[in-house]
Amino acid sequence: MKRTSLASLRDEMRAVARGACAPPPRPAAQLLATLSPEALELLGIVLRERPATIADVVRLTGRSQPNVSRSLQQLAGHGLVRLVRTGREVRPEPLVRTLRVDLSEGTYETEPAAAPA
Repeated sequence: MKRTSLASLRDEMRAVARGACAPPPRPAAQLLATLSPEALELLGIVLRERPATIADVVRLTGRSQPNVSRSLQQLAGHGLVRLVRTGREVRPEPLVRTLRVDLSEGTYETEPAAAPA
């Protein structure tokens, strides 16, 4: 494992924030464990349908609300979706459209989702 000083980490984070360089790839093992066929279906629905609420996702998938909520929370934990609360409603927003996994390195990179039309 490569050791890096705090100063170089800070400089790298600032460069990424400015857009001067891409963020480094992230470890993929936990993400891959999360990406079941059901989770991939949820991601596709959130990207294609842009549901207004989790209840809409439940209706579109036929899955139970606790199951959908739990899956979306896991995807949010990996930065693939954002859960936006408005009053009592929660809306899933896609953050990622493309996911590239490098199996030889065990890392992944993402490309952002397009803004809703």
